[in-house]
Amino acid sequence: MTSSSSVPPTTTDGYINPLPLLIRAGITLESVAYMPSPWGAPAGTAAVGRNEAGVPWLGIASETPFSWLRVSEPVPKQQLEFLHIQRLAVDHRLATNRELYDAVVVPETDPPDFHVLADGKQAGCELTVLSIQQRRQAQALFFEVAKRLGLQHRHRIGHLTGYHVSMWFGTADDPTGLPFQRTDHDAHDRLVEALVAFQPDPDQLKAPGGELPKQFDARPVRTPDDASFFAVPLVGGVPASGLFGTTGISLGLAFQSDHTAQQEWANLRAIVQHKDRPTNDFLLISVGAPDRQGQCFLSEELLADFMLQHPEELTTNHLSSVILHFWSTGRAFELLGGAPRSLWPPLYNGFVPSHHPVRPKEDQPGHVHA
Repeated sequence: MTSSSSVPPTTTDGYINPLPLLIRAGITLESVAYMPSPWGAPAGTAAVGRNEAGVPWLGIASETPFSWLRVSEPVPKQQLEFLHIQRLAVDHRLATNRELYDAVVVPETDPPDFHVLADGKQAGCELTVLSIQQRRQAQALFFEVAKRLGLQHRHRIGHLTGYHVSMWFGTADDPTGLPFQRTDHDAHDRLVEALVAFQPDPDQLKAPGGELPKQFDARPVRTPDDASFFAVPLVGGVPASGLFGTTGISLGLAFQSDHTAQQEWANLRAIVQHKDRPTNDFLLISVGAPDRQGQCFLSEELLADFMLQHPEELTTNHLSSVILHFWSTGRAFELLGGAPRSLWPPLYNGFVPSHHPVRPKEDQPGHVHA
């Protein structure tokens, strides 16, 4: 398991967030990455190292996506792509004080996705995203847990108000299990009942002074259907989300995906090759951008950064430019050539997920749960 301590700014105490991380045989662990959130519980955790062949390895252990857009139905593909290309133009202007193009228009045929007009010339622009489909699939299934919790009466789940619940699925020695299928009603019912019966202990994972103890007992609750969870109090803030608004609960999914730089570059080359057509002049690859449900996945930016740290050559026959654009910081890279080249540095400090700062209680500073 990986662990971290969350220390709110008004107190020296924190909470340990133990999460499952499987280090398979032959992996040499070099570092652990931790993405904090305004409410203490991690927005994401990962480990970096090398496999038995010395190939750079990334293991993403957990993640909580957040809503950049609040939508009632999926955003149409073309509308979402227009948002992505316009955001690139905004960041280009901020970074260079020059416009990337004069206008963008929808062509009569596809490809390309758009024509961009600049200095009286027209260029074809294709768009795609760097995504981790297995993680998006896991989060889509996990939404069913949030949905079912949101339908519970207050007297059943009120005791979980002010807590972040981390959850994972699968056997004890393999944290890569997917959440239950939506049609597995019995397993979902048993999981909800386990949450209803669970009485969280705010001191169970407390780290006095913000220091990790030498030993501790995580003691997650485990259901008969191989779902495990534990809870820590929210500190410093609470998510400004629909789930928290209706339940007072924050949910996070621990689901591990393993990646090697070698394989991810091969996957990227396959994507670029598919877009490398005579009609297309440049390709925009957005990272961490909202999907059709308005959700942003920071793990995808973590993967892209991992790839940039272990660069490989990228060539094309028709495309003259392949731009990798990060949404959280606004930075951009040209991928064509022997190695990626920075087009401009970070413009922003990163995403701050929507949240409400908590006014500390006098008797329990920085602690949401009474």
